[in-house]
Amino acid sequence: MSNYRRSPGATKKMNRLAYEVGGLLASAGAVVITGGKDGVMEAAARGAREQGGVTVGVVKGSRRSVSNRYTDIEVLTGMAADGLDELLLVLMSDAVIAIGGGAGTLQEIALAYRNSKPIIALASSGGWAQRLEGQYVDDRKRARVLPASQPDDAVRKALAGLRKP
Repeated sequence: MSNYRRSPGATKKMNRLAYEVGGLLASAGAVVITGGKDGVMEAAARGAREQGGVTVGVVKGSRRSVSNRYTDIEVLTGMAADGLDELLLVLMSDAVIAIGGGAGTLQEIALAYRNSKPIIALASSGGWAQRLEGQYVDDRKRARVLPASQPDDAVRKALAGLRKP
């Protein structure tokens, strides 16, 4: 791990945690799906790629080659407006690991909740992950946002219960 490019919402700590999560997921044989942009998404993809994993970036719009350089497969939503990229990303995933996060992460958490996807919050990363860790998204209490203290804890919880081929 060395220097990371920093997006306005991503801290160096968030990028470091994302890099570790991406690497651990790839080491476990998981495909790492991100929003394909810079910051936390790029750090997770970089961590996965450096461990020999496969990365997918789900991006809005119809312009190709806009994902970060660590994205192996770019999925274009074709939509100019925000929202469909988060929906497709969540529906393509077996679980969601929230690291920090602003409005897009909050939308992904809500979509994961409504689609019964496990949600793990790396609480030490700040943002929505810290605000929602251990909480329920609404009064129906379908599923609690599982807290994780470290990247290995987050990955273990994300992979728990998934079917093995």
